Amino acid sequence: MNRPSLILAIILGVTTMTSYAGDCWLDVYDKPGLGGSHVRIEGPSELKNLHKLNNEEWSNRIESLSTGPKTRAIAFRQENFKESSQGLVNHGDVFKAWNEKPESMSEQEIAVGPDHKELHLGELGFHRNINSLSIKCTP
Repeated sequence: MNRPSLILAIILGVTTMTSYAGDCWLDVYDKPGLGGSHVRIEGPSELKNLHKLNNEEWSNRIESLSTGPKTRAIAFRQENFKESSQGLVNHGDVFKAWNEKPESMSEQEIAVGPDHKELHLGELGFHRNINSLSIKCTP
């Protein structure tokens, strides 16, 4: 790679990184309603487990979460983004009572988009049941 190309690549990389700086994050809480202890995870980030999140154990601890304006996050039941044979913890008619719902949901993961607040993960069957996270930044 010649010198002008290298300089351009560095500039583009810095521009891309700073285009979402400060706007790409996931806040996790250990109480419903965005309460209790809290950790902000700056994106992009792939967390295979939550054992040392902010030097604390956060596996099976998250009860609510919120995302920044340029964030897409996926929360997984299992470590290493693996699937489990276990089904939903809470089944039923929860979604019928909602005017909103998460971007997507399966038995193994939930995905949330920008500026989203999930006040009680128990309503999705994910109450204290998150063990890995993927945080992507959008332009």
